[in-house]
Amino acid sequence: MIIRPNVKILAGWLAVLAAALPAAAQRGDADGDEQHLFFESLSVQVVNVDVFVTDKKGEPVTGLSRDDFEIYEDGRPMEITNFYAVDGVPVTGGGATRLADLPTGSAPPPETIALAEPVPPEQQLSIIVYIDNLFISPFSRNNLIREVTRFLNLNMRADDRAMLVTFDRTLNIRQPFTHDVRLIDRAMDETMRIRSFGEQAKQERRELLKRIHESRTMNEAMSHADFYAKSMHHDVETSLNGLTELVDSLGGLPGRKALVFVSEGIPMTAGEDVFSLVDLRFGERSSSQLTAHRYRVRRNFRQIVAKANANRVTFYTIDASGTYTNTSLSAEYGNTNSSFIEVDFLFDSNRQEPLLMLADGTGGQATIGTNNFTGALDRIALDLTTYYSLGYQPTHVDDGRYHTIEVKLKRPGLRVRHRAGYRAKTLETRLNDGTIAALLYQASSNPLGVRVEVGRPQAGRDGLYLVPVEVRIPLSEIVLLPQGTEHHGRLRVSVSVMDDDGDTSPPAQTPFPITVPESEVVSTEGRYYTYSAQLLMRPGSHQVAVGVTDELAGESSFLFQPVRVDS
Repeated sequence: MIIRPNVKILAGWLAVLAAALPAAAQRGDADGDEQHLFFESLSVQVVNVDVFVTDKKGEPVTGLSRDDFEIYEDGRPMEITNFYAVDGVPVTGGGATRLADLPTGSAPPPETIALAEPVPPEQQLSIIVYIDNLFISPFSRNNLIREVTRFLNLNMRADDRAMLVTFDRTLNIRQPFTHDVRLIDRAMDETMRIRSFGEQAKQERRELLKRIHESRTMNEAMSHADFYAKSMHHDVETSLNGLTELVDSLGGLPGRKALVFVSEGIPMTAGEDVFSLVDLRFGERSSSQLTAHRYRVRRNFRQIVAKANANRVTFYTIDASGTYTNTSLSAEYGNTNSSFIEVDFLFDSNRQEPLLMLADGTGGQATIGTNNFTGALDRIALDLTTYYSLGYQPTHVDDGRYHTIEVKLKRPGLRVRHRAGYRAKTLETRLNDGTIAALLYQASSNPLGVRVEVGRPQAGRDGLYLVPVEVRIPLSEIVLLPQGTEHHGRLRVSVSVMDDDGDTSPPAQTPFPITVPESEVVSTEGRYYTYSAQLLMRPGSHQVAVGVTDELAGESSFLFQPVRVDS
């Protein structure tokens, strides 16, 4: 099954028609501004930074403690409040448990669950394998897919989950998140038979180089180069839009996220090499480099790095072409002129630069210019099983700004890798992200004990149906603060829906205060705050996701519920 997580407005499809508030919350809000400021000041967030420490030989270093690290945000020292170290030691006495070792359809044996040290939700690992079919040839892709399949079979543990995504001019989830590596194996095998476009792109480039070489005037050559660059730039932007969409969708997913990006590179500047050939061909510097600059997408990659850092996504980029050498005009015409070699070199560096940028900016690793993919994936495995997580509480409150991060070691001679910074998310953004993650990836968590009940669909107008939904939040789980003779809290509810085509409505958020008389605070056990809504749906299968945030506690619940609407 292919799921397309396209987050877009579906006019007339999802509508929150009514919200029934408890009588206690329906009072006037004459002091609303004062309450709003009071609530905001209590927002607490912990920033987790995954840190990879190696020695001079590049080997991972274990056994460090909290006191060995210093962490700075925007140049200011932060107190490390949370410290978590993973040293690669198997989680059970009998060795690491991998689902590939278990019988088909079985769950981990009870003794494994009993012996394994529970992995905190904020440290659980999600591996996303991303195959860029737009910029990769079938041979290179299939060769690397075999290596990645081996990597997952050897390194996925019972707590880990993986997902396979391909980009084929649209973003397609070939295998949603699963703990079962056998499902990933099957999806990998199917992906090897899907069309890729890299070989076509190489042929188009060879033909273009020939046309430029045979051009009689610079204007003629520039016309060929500009037409090619425009087409390539469109493909690059399409590819980056898909990658951005995926990174955005991972924002609400808890824990660490390792994105293994398999490609033959993406041009940082579409057509840079062919514009360079125009200059070299006619022996003068022209306006071609200014034209090439229009097709530069460095800013787009910076934005992806910033989004990945905000969502705790680490890129592990792999150039699947390995040590492949381009067939340039030098070989075609028996020409040893260094200008053609220079053009090929520029082509390689241009497509590899984004792979380096994505990995370096997020604290990951880039693999380029090698055919030793086994060794590269083994080094990635060390990152996934040997790392330190440092947590701190920033002094700002959900300001939406970008903040730099620097980690230093008190021990000399060691090297550290980590994400370069992050953009602080507002409460509304975090709630939206969690709701979308619950919808797309069934990433549910429910510390607030929320219950979602879906009623019977009722026929409406134009072939649509009204579906009643009730969100019940236990009052005993809500933080209520005294103000005079009342206790106050503040909730925020988010609802989103996805149909069986993968089309998704943007989350609809509703913030509201809760007021409980002091005399009733002691009797909140067994009582619920109920949020009611009517969702407008077409006939078919749907997923409903609900997010609830207690703004005072900084605690959130996210749930998903399948809904079937029959005509």
